[in-house]
Amino acid sequence: MLRSKVLSALFLISMFLLSIQSPLMLADSEISETSGRAQTTWSGSVALNNHYTVPVTDELVISPCTNVTMSNGVRIYVEGRITVEGTSNCPVYFDYSGGGDHMGIQFNSSSNGRGSKIDNASIIHSTYGITVYGSDPYLANVTIFDPDDVGIDLFNSATPTIRNLVIDEAGQDWNFPNYWRYGIGLSIGAGSAPNIDGLVVNDAVTRGLNVWGSSGGLIRNLTLTNITGATLAQSAGIWVQDSVPLIENTLIDRADHGAIVRHTDDGALTRAVMRDLEIKNSMYKAIILDKEDRTNYTNYQSAVIEGLLISGTGGPDSKTAGLATSTIEINATGAWIEDAHLEDNDAVGVQLYFVDSSTVFTNLSINNTGGSGTGANAAGISVRSSYFAAKFDGLEVSNSTGPGVFAINGGAIQGNDWNLHHNGQEGFYLESAATIVDGLNLHNNSDSGVHIDDARYVFLSNLTSSLNGDAGLEFNRANDIESSSGDVRCTHCSSNGDNRGVVAIDSVDIFLTDLEINDPVTGPAISINNSGLDLGVQGGMFHLNDVEIWTNHSGPAVDITGAEGEIDGLDMIGSHGGLVWDADHNLERTSILSNANFSGTGCLTLSNHDQLSGHSNHITNDCTGNLTFTNVELNWSGFTDLGNHILDVDTNSHLHLHQPSNIDYVNAVIDGNGWIEEAWDVEVWVINNNSNGVPIASVSLDFDQLEATIGDSTNDIGTVTFPDLRGKKYNSVGQSPYTTVTIDCSYDGVTNSTNISLSQDRIVWCHLPLGNQAPFVIWDSPIDQNVFPSQSEVLFNASRSWDLDDDMMTFTWTSSIDGVLLQGNTSEFTVNGLIAPIVGLSDGVHDITLDICDDKGNCVQEIRTIELSNQPPIVVVDTDPKLSPWGELISPITKLVEYNLSGTSDPENDVLTCSWNWLGNTVGINDCVNGTGFLSFANSTSMSFDLTLSVSDGINNPSEWIIPVELFN
Repeated sequence: MLRSKVLSALFLISMFLLSIQSPLMLADSEISETSGRAQTTWSGSVALNNHYTVPVTDELVISPCTNVTMSNGVRIYVEGRITVEGTSNCPVYFDYSGGGDHMGIQFNSSSNGRGSKIDNASIIHSTYGITVYGSDPYLANVTIFDPDDVGIDLFNSATPTIRNLVIDEAGQDWNFPNYWRYGIGLSIGAGSAPNIDGLVVNDAVTRGLNVWGSSGGLIRNLTLTNITGATLAQSAGIWVQDSVPLIENTLIDRADHGAIVRHTDDGALTRAVMRDLEIKNSMYKAIILDKEDRTNYTNYQSAVIEGLLISGTGGPDSKTAGLATSTIEINATGAWIEDAHLEDNDAVGVQLYFVDSSTVFTNLSINNTGGSGTGANAAGISVRSSYFAAKFDGLEVSNSTGPGVFAINGGAIQGNDWNLHHNGQEGFYLESAATIVDGLNLHNNSDSGVHIDDARYVFLSNLTSSLNGDAGLEFNRANDIESSSGDVRCTHCSSNGDNRGVVAIDSVDIFLTDLEINDPVTGPAISINNSGLDLGVQGGMFHLNDVEIWTNHSGPAVDITGAEGEIDGLDMIGSHGGLVWDADHNLERTSILSNANFSGTGCLTLSNHDQLSGHSNHITNDCTGNLTFTNVELNWSGFTDLGNHILDVDTNSHLHLHQPSNIDYVNAVIDGNGWIEEAWDVEVWVINNNSNGVPIASVSLDFDQLEATIGDSTNDIGTVTFPDLRGKKYNSVGQSPYTTVTIDCSYDGVTNSTNISLSQDRIVWCHLPLGNQAPFVIWDSPIDQNVFPSQSEVLFNASRSWDLDDDMMTFTWTSSIDGVLLQGNTSEFTVNGLIAPIVGLSDGVHDITLDICDDKGNCVQEIRTIELSNQPPIVVVDTDPKLSPWGELISPITKLVEYNLSGTSDPENDVLTCSWNWLGNTVGINDCVNGTGFLSFANSTSMSFDLTLSVSDGINNPSEWIIPVELFN
């Protein structure tokens, strides 16, 4: 290939001057033959006009300072052994002869194991620098300048050792060729696995490091700079495809893409392990982890990255600023990324598409990173359409142009210990997605701390929001239909000094528990408005539990409009307008207001409640206004006034107060058809002549007003309670008298009756002079249908059985197999035990009959069925690595898996045999009860399989513990 030689000439002159003795000064020899001798030595200047082959039995030695010039298309083939003996002061040169590029050096598989070595050599102006097929040369201190296609190309399970390799300007002389595979520094393919320490690639067009075709290897200390310019393929500092390399200590600067890991063939495994990776000034994206088929959602971790620093993506020091779309993109695959820091990137920090829980970030910090605009494009983290959420543990996002975290659609995101602060929009924005996050610190964000929009199955806990530009917690359409699943929850959450506190718009199935709100700048501490839910079955309940509010606000502390819901536990401290709650909602529900302490100038204003229940509400002395009820149907228990306050009840409101305390009915304002009624409990004890409670006695209550006749039976101790019985009613014209109640009780044909006035809670004793009664059986164990191990101890216990007349009782225990087990006054004993009374119970299915008689001849009987039989072993296993949350053992292929069987046992202490089984392998275990050991999968023929632990007692079918195993490089 012809080209301008100006740049090449300057490069050659500079390199030659560094030599002790320039090859240009040596005598020339021309070599055109195609085979060598047993050992051939080159020195001085050597010219190759034709291909040269080192036969399989021969060796070619090239002395220091040798200058080999190669004609257009000429290649050196090594089938035997080559030794290049260059030194740092006198390297060997392989140069083109001026008419076009040569083809470099090719190692064929026959050279494998023959000890070829190239040291201190420079290869200049070649199409390929060094090509290796299934061989293992040692390459050290090699410089390849201006290779057109590939600097070093490895195929067919090549395993070279490479030290200090430099490749400059790969592909720079090509002007838009019609194939993509050019401008590559080092390519590792077709099952190859080199050992590389020291790789520098500068100014390559397509790839710095290209790994493909089920390849691997150990690659350390890489510097890849200015990898850019390809038009038929993605330029990248590192490209890994369907391979499992280990790459350590890498710097990539000014590449179009820093690193791309792509899975294309499900018949191969893709898992790039990269440690201590720094990527600077990428033009488009710093890292891409994806699949070629992005509709293939069988995700696993295709990359493991430990120690990551990314900066300058799309920034002024990239090739062209402003073109970046993301810093890290993960699409339809999984990854483990740990200890990562993203700083000063002009693109989304982490962008996830179609990921699942196989994607895990640990200790990730993102600062001053995010694209232009708003929302997903400007976020520190952007997640879309994930399934079983990606996990982020130990996350910090700050100074993003948009939200700290933006997640939309699917099971978007989960994690622990997030610190999202000083971001240009929300700290955490979630839309139409699910999330589980524990431990969020959201502060100084320009918009809300957390904003949940049109989402369900949201679980936030231990959340702290402060000094945010809008609400601390904002919910919009966070469930618009009530369902049995998909709750939106925030537990142990607080808002401190946010512009607004908690805001919920058109949101139901929302649960805020243990909520604290301190000093919002504007508006109420809590604002809920569900009036927009007005179509069909839209609507439902909100839930506020254990809420504490500190606020000074001229309006209400809590303002609820058009919403049904539950408030259980509410304290409002400061100067404010109290609680305002309008429940004019699309769906009728029974709202709940309990354990609330009413305070403030407005104290309590309720309206449009079709049904409002609750208990233990208090009017505190900090309440300075009236309590207003407009169109309210209320049913409260334990309503207490700690002072002297006025209830203002309109004509459409009706207040049912169960067990009220200190309510001022005299000064209550009751209009028209409105009323207030109070109700009390009646507890009835039915007793015999011995003052023992009579179980299953009939009790009935008749009322002279307000209630209809009711009845019930006493419990095991002879009592029954009738709660919430109306005793008095107050209305606009006065009050009724107290209700008179007639109580009748009866048992075994004996009856009695008494009357009370229902002005408070009442306890009534109803005495029945009964004849002698049979005992009552209370049999605690064994439970009916219990199954026990063979010959095991079984507790028989009916000691809580009793006699109404305090008579002496005898117990007869009978087995359908073994006959009478025990007779006498023993109500509790153990069979098959060693402590008296000694009672044996055979294996089998028993009908156990218990007869209890008193000394008057009154008896009662109960029958239960139990079984004693040999039980299979109980398997308990612990492993290192631990199992994943989905019960998978995920381990590096070379790591020994440690196991511990402590806890494995047999109920009958039978002798156990056990073994591990996988892929046709069987490993026996000497001690099945306390055994420990290690399993090696290093030689496994498959990267995924089932591992089975089989434990047998020789009687039952073996117990098996089966776990799926996933191995990675």
